[in-house]
Amino acid sequence: MTLIVLAATMGNKYGGLKQLEGIGPNGETILDYSIYDAVKAGFNKVVFVISKYFEEDFKTKVSGKYENIVDVDYVFQEVELVSEELRNPKRALLWGSAHAVLMGESVIDGPFGVINAVNFYQRESFELLYRNLLERKNTSYQYFMISYRLSNVMPESGGVTRGICDINSDGELQSVIDRHGVERVSGNPMFLNEYNKWVELDENVFVSMNMWGFTPDIFKHIREAFDEFIKEKGMDMKAHFSIPDFINGMISKGLHVKTIETPAKWMGLVSPDDRIQVILRINELVRKGVYPAKLFEPNLQNKQ
Repeated sequence: MTLIVLAATMGNKYGGLKQLEGIGPNGETILDYSIYDAVKAGFNKVVFVISKYFEEDFKTKVSGKYENIVDVDYVFQEVELVSEELRNPKRALLWGSAHAVLMGESVIDGPFGVINAVNFYQRESFELLYRNLLERKNTSYQYFMISYRLSNVMPESGGVTRGICDINSDGELQSVIDRHGVERVSGNPMFLNEYNKWVELDENVFVSMNMWGFTPDIFKHIREAFDEFIKEKGMDMKAHFSIPDFINGMISKGLHVKTIETPAKWMGLVSPDDRIQVILRINELVRKGVYPAKLFEPNLQNKQ
């Protein structure tokens, strides 16, 4: 069972490679905890989508430690993968999370999960992801999303982007709309709309944190959608081919996407102010025995 980890982008707001930031008792990163939880849940292969520009640094400081624990593979996401005649030659931004998933096509041959490298998803979420991937051959729902409650994914620091979900009574995803600048104002989660007016959000609304379950046939759909995206927006310096945008387009064409709620609470390094809060929470989880003080001890080093 394979997990694709989207790690090619750098944290512009936070500064530097967020996935290299140590927050555990022995310098463990958020990604370390995700891989630990994924292996515990049953995943036995991890595919990292990275940039060739920090490949050596990433392998030395982060992913090298996993190679005795789980099968590790790498694919690369670069702007240059789109031919020059179809893109703005000055573009520096990567093409987006859906394009990053597409990079895994050559190394994936079964149901797979997708996560961001910089999010702390918590053990329960990986268990749900793994369990539902096992069921893909026995259900009409080939694709699904692990959904969080908004109250469980609010950072300690200022505004963040959150994918607010519309879900029908059958638990099917209808849309994911990115709301930017979501933060607590007088204790309530709110965002500034296009008219610069504060709009309140329901604490219990479902949110996408880019934890998805797919089967390999999704690659054909992504490739077709990306080709259309490039034709329309390839010259746009900032156009973004994200998983939510792709999924919204597919849903409009009749795709069914199941949502699976997780009770887990997210953690992430949105800004430098978050670091101390993340460290405190990790230390508390270590104290409670959820995680060992040092990850990847020999007792976990058995490929499944």
